[in-house]
Amino acid sequence: MEQPHPGSGGRHRETYTYGLSGEKLDEYLDLSHRIALAHDIFDARRIYLKDQLYTHEIRKGLKSVIRKNKELYPDLFKK
Repeated sequence: MEQPHPGSGGRHRETYTYGLSGEKLDEYLDLSHRIALAHDIFDARRIYLKDQLYTHEIRKGLKSVIRKNKELYPDLFKK
């Protein structure tokens, strides 16, 4: 997800967690790893859908993020 630097705009700045602080940050950090990943995937999907950019390639990339997290950290992502 792009974020121009220096600059403004970019989809990364639209994510729920960008610049998160205070009580909302504490609540996010209290989520299980599995729920936090699901939250972030849904958030990215929401942004791409809003911008009418949710393509097969984006979906494939998001699924890859999930798969890689499960492969690298299997104990954190058990049901």
